[in-house]
Amino acid sequence: MRAQNESHRGHSDRSSIRVVLAAVSLLAGGLIPDARAQSEESSVSLRVSPLAENGPVSPFVFGAGIDHKTNPLRAPRYPEKVLQDISDSGLRIARYPGGFVFNRNDHRGSWSNFYWQDHIGKNPDRQPTEVYDLDTFLQLCERFSIEPLMQINFVGETQESVQGYIEYLVGDGDIDNDGIDWAARRKANGRDRPYQIKYWQTGNEVHSYPQGFHENAAGAKEYARMLDRLVPVIRKLSPDAKIIVPFINIQRPRSEAKRNSGDPDINFTTSHEFASAFLENLNVKVDYFDWHFYPANGWNGNYDFLDTDDEWKHLYCWGTKFRECHEVINELIRQKCTQQPPPKLVVGEWSGDWTAGIFRQHENSFRGSLMRTMATGIFMADQLLYMTQKSIPSENIHAAFWHSFSNDVQAMFSIQTTREQGLAYKGKSTDEGYGYRMPVYWVFKLLSEQRGDFLVESQLHGENTIAAPATGLYRDPEYSFQRVSHCATVTHGAAGDVDKLYVALLNKDARQQVRVRLNIQGWQPGTDAEIHEVRADSYLAENTIEKPETVTLSGPRVERVEDDAGVLSYLLLPNTVAVLRFDRAVVGAQ
Repeated sequence: MRAQNESHRGHSDRSSIRVVLAAVSLLAGGLIPDARAQSEESSVSLRVSPLAENGPVSPFVFGAGIDHKTNPLRAPRYPEKVLQDISDSGLRIARYPGGFVFNRNDHRGSWSNFYWQDHIGKNPDRQPTEVYDLDTFLQLCERFSIEPLMQINFVGETQESVQGYIEYLVGDGDIDNDGIDWAARRKANGRDRPYQIKYWQTGNEVHSYPQGFHENAAGAKEYARMLDRLVPVIRKLSPDAKIIVPFINIQRPRSEAKRNSGDPDINFTTSHEFASAFLENLNVKVDYFDWHFYPANGWNGNYDFLDTDDEWKHLYCWGTKFRECHEVINELIRQKCTQQPPPKLVVGEWSGDWTAGIFRQHENSFRGSLMRTMATGIFMADQLLYMTQKSIPSENIHAAFWHSFSNDVQAMFSIQTTREQGLAYKGKSTDEGYGYRMPVYWVFKLLSEQRGDFLVESQLHGENTIAAPATGLYRDPEYSFQRVSHCATVTHGAAGDVDKLYVALLNKDARQQVRVRLNIQGWQPGTDAEIHEVRADSYLAENTIEKPETVTLSGPRVERVEDDAGVLSYLLLPNTVAVLRFDRAVVGAQ
């Protein structure tokens, strides 16, 4: 329960209310703050209209990938602690089996291949996190109210096997009438009732031939024809299915997609030829296109920006790149897609800077990628705020999956496992001691939990741009990014009126604090605000086994937010994401 202030004053005669928030500096992990962060200050104004609703936001932008083989969830040394982390994370949807797992060139049972028959009845001891087992994964989702998205291996398996996979999960009897009752096998494995699965994805990154089809127009046409046959099968066996089809990987809209399939590209971008031909030849109705987004700031171990004053800017530029890519994808869909209305988007994989994943052999790769640091947390917050705004019905982003839930380079938290396994881009996947939550974990949890159900109108005014760094892998001379990002949402009370307002604020400046002036129009907040923050004094702040709480979630703290003069100000510190929750004022309260 939030603390109650003894004195409340109503202001029902005002058409707009200005709110003042006192600055409270919460130092993280004993780091020495940059002196410039204490002396430099800018200001912006944010106008919020809680009664001007744009539509319900989708909770599914708060998703993550949980893979079948490499994820240390499989064998944690302290499973109850891991389960608590999952429960507390705010995870709303999980993708399985994830990643590069449908490879036509690798044998069945290899690391790169997922065959569903190999993943049933594999957890006889009922270990709660043994996600190598299909039933265990889905029951983990049920336990924590996580929506599962199940991928289908249509590259390596026959249509009969695909039908058996669906029947095993959602069938009640031999629903495909092929004489094999896979639902009975599920019941024999201890699960009598079918699982409730709505989201099905056909493969992964199918523009890559090892996972799908040749990256040209002929390959795209073959892919579209395969969907003509496969999608009706899924809908027949799972009538309420929402079907996601891999479409495009694009990270560099200024340079477009790579022109030829053999052209080198640090971000593995889908060719324009493949994407266009696929849209033109897609005849069967699907619900969502899958888009993957991976920034990368280095090439072959060369990072000119390291140890410069502009180092932090190279990661934050990708927030605007994400927005530009979204615009480019939307335009391509408008021009080429024959299905009307067109499918919406699922950001099936995204993460912070991917450099350390691509160039593990180079000593500077991890530092060049800023992985596991507050910088990646700020990048995550920037994208989540944007995707929340774009998740309402009139927009087209429905769900998003942070690439890895635990332990690898983009992980939300680290786990000590009882056996060595998987990929680890920084040290072993079996960390010494129980794991630790990354800055991205706390950012994800904050924005997933502290938000309303409906997006409302909000506009930010003032000088709010930072110029792109002059050097870096990608150079766009006119390029800039926003210093402050924001998102405003509300919830309704029992009577249907707006009873809570959430204002999420992000300062992407690593040096400069920003005074945010709030103008809340047409709705009267109380004089207290509940405040939650994730912040650090350095963008390089990192949680480790030795210092697992260098970056954490602070709050809630409840503060009186309006001074006697009705003057306003909330001081948003550098490297900070904050959510301010306002309750509706109680008219006539003393």
